Amino acid sequence: PLVSCATTASISSKKSLHGMVSDMHGEPVANYSILDQNKKLVTTTDERGFFCIEVNRSCKKEFTGFKENWESARLNFANIPANRLYILQIKSVKDLKEEFENFLIQGNYYQAEKTLLKCKEASIKETELRLYESVLAYKKGDFATAKEELLAAKEKLTSKEERSEICMYENLLDSKIQETNQEKGESK
Repeated sequence: PLVSCATTASISSKKSLHGMVSDMHGEPVANYSILDQNKKLVTTTDERGFFCIEVNRSCKKEFTGFKENWESARLNFANIPANRLYILQIKSVKDLKEEFENFLIQGNYYQAEKTLLKCKEASIKETELRLYESVLAYKKGDFATAKEELLAAKEKLTSKEERSEICMYENLLDSKIQETNQEKGESK
């Protein structure tokens, strides 16, 4: 009887948190890691995107989800009752890049910047990230920062093809910087 009481008490003090991780198209994301607040791996999603976490009822129910080349996310189960499915839709790097480019086209630089932060968390390649930061700075009219980011990206490029593609953008930046400097000189 003592053993069964102890078992019952330990089971009742636990809570199961069920969830599913899918992409923006509803497709499951397998092997998405769920980390606790100490950044220790708690579980990963199965091939269907499902996960289950057993936690003490009294502990904080906040976790972080992460997978390389996917958006990272905070999972907060504080208000989710037991046995309810928590569905989290996340974006792949491809989706994030597309979203960033769409915001640039729309001229919504605030949202483009927010998406760029998600790209950083999603472990986008550093050269791509620098190029995106450069283009965003260019669109915002900060040509000096755009040039800095471009040069930082250019240093990491290995193929001649990539470097030649960037040369046209670099020439455009240089002309904008020169034009801005001339305008400043004329206004004095």
